[in-house]
Amino acid sequence: MEQTSKSPKLVASTSDTYCCSIADSRIRENKLQDVPSQEQDAVPLPSMKDEELELNYFKNAQWSPDGTCLLTSSADNTIRTFILPPTLLESPSPINLTPYTVHIHPTPINCLTSYPLFSLSDPTTTLYLSTGIDLPIRLSNALSPIPTPISSYPLISPTTEAYYTPSSLLWSSPSHFLAGTDCLIALFDISRNGDGPVSRMPTIPSKRHKMKGGGVGMRGIVSALSMQPLPEDADAGMLAAGTWTRWVGLYDMGGMGGTVATWSIGEAADKDAGVGGTGVTQTAWSPCGRYLFVVERKSRGVLVYDVRVTGKLVCWLEGRGAETNQRLGVDVFGAEKGTEIWAGGTDGVVKVWEGVGMTEGAQERSWAWKAHDDPVTSAILHSSGTVVATCSGQRSSPSLTDDESDSKSDDEQESDSESHSSHSSRAPSRTPDNSIKVWRL
Repeated sequence: MEQTSKSPKLVASTSDTYCCSIADSRIRENKLQDVPSQEQDAVPLPSMKDEELELNYFKNAQWSPDGTCLLTSSADNTIRTFILPPTLLESPSPINLTPYTVHIHPTPINCLTSYPLFSLSDPTTTLYLSTGIDLPIRLSNALSPIPTPISSYPLISPTTEAYYTPSSLLWSSPSHFLAGTDCLIALFDISRNGDGPVSRMPTIPSKRHKMKGGGVGMRGIVSALSMQPLPEDADAGMLAAGTWTRWVGLYDMGGMGGTVATWSIGEAADKDAGVGGTGVTQTAWSPCGRYLFVVERKSRGVLVYDVRVTGKLVCWLEGRGAETNQRLGVDVFGAEKGTEIWAGGTDGVVKVWEGVGMTEGAQERSWAWKAHDDPVTSAILHSSGTVVATCSGQRSSPSLTDDESDSKSDDEQESDSESHSSHSSRAPSRTPDNSIKVWRL
């Protein structure tokens, strides 16, 4: 039964800084950061480029592993680092958040993930990986005033020499990371600057076969990667991967071993659970490593699998409200009452499911609250369990019509970095909600 007694308190936000076009948001941001007027004049006027008229919405946000910063990706091809003040919870009124660094990238940003040993007290560890379209994977320092990468790692087709654009990134260890792309998961060593992957794991036997692997393996662009949590003294857990073709695969030894299982989630999502979906955007694990959560775009829920029995659907979470091509992320938290799932929807409401995995079948949300006036692209809980950050927005442009929005194929939408929302339309008459908010629970 849904609870209404919980009411998170807003403690910080970006206010209306980004609730406008890309061009206008740059001007507002420069004023907040006291950028000299001559540099502000160098910002392109909205009439110069069509893309400058698009809304500067937040694609996603994530906490740094040490819980001191928020790293965000936005529609203006920019990664921002927000350092939260130590007095965040003591302020009598909401704090206005301004970015510590602003890293503009040359192309739309597909993936962003921070270094697992990220610590604000040690600037040599404040790193993040990012991927652009037709460019090498970049390793950058979040505290650097300039966006020049420290290292780069090309992922190139051995036959065509064209760049693969990763659709998922995951740190497998502090020294290695995985990148998912078309029918391939690649392993990189961060110490090898300028080198390609040290290992390649195809998800199908051969792309030359008429059936794309002869019906064996997992075909499609690997759009989601996550590692099974295990005790520190245990060997590497399983790697869970998901594709735009609605398949999920489990791989042993952190992705470097053999294939444990692959299965399609289409029938389970459409017929058994009835929540729908058109491609996996995220896979996540319960803290105990027993349950696997599968998140899709254009879906009304989340699928929950027990990995001890291949393809066994334990339950599904209803009422997510994410029927859009846009990636709307979910977060997993281990609480006293069991595993919690936090997710935002296109209605701007953040929903919370408690005790996930304890019952079978459909599970309604435990409680929810209205956080934004636009789709919530991320709802991420701090490791302390007392603070949650949300970000919001959706693509919109005066030159973009509904027909143009829905005419792109799935792969074309993903190559645009975030598969724009099915709600995209001409410039809205109301003020958009492109913001980050931090809440105290």
